[in-house]
Amino acid sequence: MPGTRTANVAIRATGAFMLGVMVLLSVVLGVSQFKASRSAAQIEAHRAAHVVATQFSWVFQTSAQALRRIEEAVAIPVDADGQVIDTVQDAVRDLPAGYQSSVHDAAGALLYSSQAAAATKPVSDLPYFTRLRDGEELVISPQITDRVTGADVFIVARRLDRDGSFAGIASIAIPQRTLKALATVLGLAEGSTLALIADEGMLISREPPVAAMNLEGTLLFDQLKDQPNGTYDSVSPADGTRRIVGYWKLEDWPVIAVTGISKTGAYSEVLRQWSTALILLSPVILFMGWLIYRLTQLMRMDEDRQRQLVAAMDRSNFLLREIHHRVKNNLQTVMSLIRLEAIPPDAKQRLASRIEAMVKVHEEMYHSDQFEHVQLQPYLTRLIEGIARSHGANVDLTLEIAPVEISGDRAMQLGLLTNELVSNAYKHAFIGRSSGRLEVRLSEPSPGRLELVVTDDGSGYLRNLNVQNMGSRLVEAFASQLGGSVVTETDGRVRVAVDFPREFVA
Repeated sequence: MPGTRTANVAIRATGAFMLGVMVLLSVVLGVSQFKASRSAAQIEAHRAAHVVATQFSWVFQTSAQALRRIEEAVAIPVDADGQVIDTVQDAVRDLPAGYQSSVHDAAGALLYSSQAAAATKPVSDLPYFTRLRDGEELVISPQITDRVTGADVFIVARRLDRDGSFAGIASIAIPQRTLKALATVLGLAEGSTLALIADEGMLISREPPVAAMNLEGTLLFDQLKDQPNGTYDSVSPADGTRRIVGYWKLEDWPVIAVTGISKTGAYSEVLRQWSTALILLSPVILFMGWLIYRLTQLMRMDEDRQRQLVAAMDRSNFLLREIHHRVKNNLQTVMSLIRLEAIPPDAKQRLASRIEAMVKVHEEMYHSDQFEHVQLQPYLTRLIEGIARSHGANVDLTLEIAPVEISGDRAMQLGLLTNELVSNAYKHAFIGRSSGRLEVRLSEPSPGRLELVVTDDGSGYLRNLNVQNMGSRLVEAFASQLGGSVVTETDGRVRVAVDFPREFVA
């Protein structure tokens, strides 16, 4: 029996469900904590990238202004007395402590440096000098090593022109420790990084420092195609560490500020909580597993009985199918006997079509294995098409049957009603005509209400729709059995509509 089987399955599943709920809750809590930690790390990385971008936007802006003041203040070539120090120092007065400024001539030779022991080796071999000499106005160079102090710095340099010709460069060296100090202020977790990357992909500076590299083609630049700031997960191309990365494109500068939060640091607290939860939940999980085992043993005792019930159910369905099949055959036998009787052909046809309506109900039931309800669409379609074939008239038949399901008894009543309406249409509407049009529609105009409409393009049917006509009386009787009412209309055609409830108790 399906109900008992469902109940047994439900009981058997109870233990597994309870254990599943425990495991699921643990997983959900763990995943929630993981997502919360990840979201917090993403927010921290994004916020830190914004801070770095804001800080270095100011640094670059201040440096650019200082370089413009140097260009305006310094005469190149320098006068013989070399009186340029005070002028340059005044131009770079707004720079933070530790920033070094220099002026080099067109050959790269040093003209001025804020370092007391500045290297005198020309800078003409350095890429940023070459780029300025070749026409760029302002250059931010990748990180280099200062030739005097050995410290890591990156350069902001400006081209100096005199009389339309290249006369040298002015530069400001920004120490890498600026990023280190900013990382300390931000309080990032161990294993985190800060970096500045040029638009073309070159690494400008990084904390902790790494060798210069080109990052063009990495995931960062794929992300930048979609939006100028955001976060993503990545494996660092510099050290292979998995990090949650925040990035922010600087406004007005060809630089991206990037921060990386180590996943190990971001998830360390979650992993500790998971370990604690696993220790606490293990006894509960073991108990639930034992309970499931015991429930499974109990349910196995019902397996044979359930199989017997299923076999009995299959046998019952087989017998019901056989009953409907035999009823259909018996009705067809009755139809054959009627045809042998010496009664008028018209009466034989009417009786046969009415019995056929009942035959097709039983046929629909045993074909579909639905013994309580009948699908009206296939049932009425076959019934009406059978009536049309029996009359053999050249009629354009249109069927629109809604996919509605009703009880077998009501389906039989509706089939008899449909048979009368369609047969009467064929009998009266197309007399003396070589062709015609017949429409049969069944719809559900409102929940719980059905409407059968038979429309033909003839006028003879209405003239015979009276109390003396057997077909008319049967239409009224079948409609009454369905709990409905009959409405007829004519306006150059005949339309008979029967409205009735889906369910009806007389």
